Amino acid sequence: MRLSLLTSIYLAATGAISQQTPGTYTPAPPPPPVLTFLYTCYAICDNRLYTTQGPRGLRTTIPIIGGNFTGPRLRGQILDVGADWGVTDPQTGIFSADTRYNFLTDDGANIFLQTSGPAQPDGSLHLRGVFETGDKDYYWLNNIVGKGELASDWNSTTFYNGSTYPAQ
Repeated sequence: MRLSLLTSIYLAATGAISQQTPGTYTPAPPPPPVLTFLYTCYAICDNRLYTTQGPRGLRTTIPIIGGNFTGPRLRGQILDVGADWGVTDPQTGIFSADTRYNFLTDDGANIFLQTSGPAQPDGSLHLRGVFETGDKDYYWLNNIVGKGELASDWNSTTFYNGSTYPAQ
């Protein structure tokens, strides 16, 4: 059975390739991702606790002590239990955020959030967001890809969902 499956795949691929004129095959470009606005977050940060040399560069710890987030499907407060443990690359001088903090939605759900991503030449940071929650109303967050941009004032982040979540 395994041999016939491999043979079928080989023959199908060979047939598709043999019908092409050499050098003329141009695959269709993939469609761009569809982004849906998720929320804007305003984080309150305290003064950095320390900066120290580590094996990957200068590690800086900046406490995240509060704030809020607002979007079409979620809104609430940022809890005083997080920080940014970002690293500055010693060869390039580029800072990369590495945050972990918690949201408390207005209806009482806890959402753990991690973001990471490098600074850009304009001073903003491009962030990847990963969400974790056990709350049934927000469980869809566990399965999305978040893309955010931290504004140059370093206090507000706008996240976009890079996947399609269930309509409500």
